[in-house]
Amino acid sequence: MMTKLTIKHIDELQLTGYSTSVPLPTMENVEEVSKQKTAHFGSLAKSGKFGALMAGSRDKIGYAVGTTSSDSLSYFAGANTTTVVEDAEQLILPANDYVVLTAEGGQSRKLFDQLIRQFFGEILPNHPELEYEDTYVIEMLVNGNPMDAVVELAVPVTGTARSL
Repeated sequence: MMTKLTIKHIDELQLTGYSTSVPLPTMENVEEVSKQKTAHFGSLAKSGKFGALMAGSRDKIGYAVGTTSSDSLSYFAGANTTTVVEDAEQLILPANDYVVLTAEGGQSRKLFDQLIRQFFGEILPNHPELEYEDTYVIEMLVNGNPMDAVVELAVPVTGTARSL
């Protein structure tokens, strides 16, 4: 897997989609959490809900946002879409600077899991100037093909991020 790392400002994103709750990832349960994330996307794809969101997508990117609380991870799957869906949720992410890791050539879930491990296991511990407040991470499927994916992981940071 080839990984590219950049710092990028992302404007406010208004996403429409669906959330599920999964356990907080730990070293012991990371595989199970990953399976639950995949199952959430799969159920939205099978029901046609995700396709409906993507039909009105402004940028043709599939988004997932993991937001931590004290006892679980809210996993939101959606799109930056003009489609109005009654049972969907709105999620607004603020404009911010992000560490963006890009990878391609494999299944999207596996690539996202590798990028998450790389950011939290290698990049963050080795760059104390980065401040991550453990709020959320954004997973983006850029090319629309989850089996031969181009993905980006965006992690909001503050501090002197330009030094990477």
